[in-house]
Amino acid sequence: MPRSADLDATIEIIVVDAYGDDEQYTAFLTVISEQTALPTTATMLGIPVTVTGIDYDNEARGLTATCQSPGKTGDVALADLAFPPDTETAWIHAAYRHYLGLQPFPATPRPDWTWPD
Repeated sequence: MPRSADLDATIEIIVVDAYGDDEQYTAFLTVISEQTALPTTATMLGIPVTVTGIDYDNEARGLTATCQSPGKTGDVALADLAFPPDTETAWIHAAYRHYLGLQPFPATPRPDWTWPD
């Protein structure tokens, strides 16, 4: 399970030049979009889905993901998804959930994670 201190360090890297919630959400969107090859797999409430897009509309909704499952396509809160724990996406997602004050989903710890400028 990720340690809070490691997640805090990752959040600091992501939001270092972002001021205010809107810019911080945009920073998370930028990082996760650049580090996640789409489409990708995830689960929502234990149900497998394919993530085909990630977006940000406003602070009230946060980051969203466009997901497909057999016979259905729709937008969900990115925080509600779980990614394979050994992926970089899972690590960034864990930091995002921690940023939101939510318990992170399992992710392989990456205490030395950096993101290129």
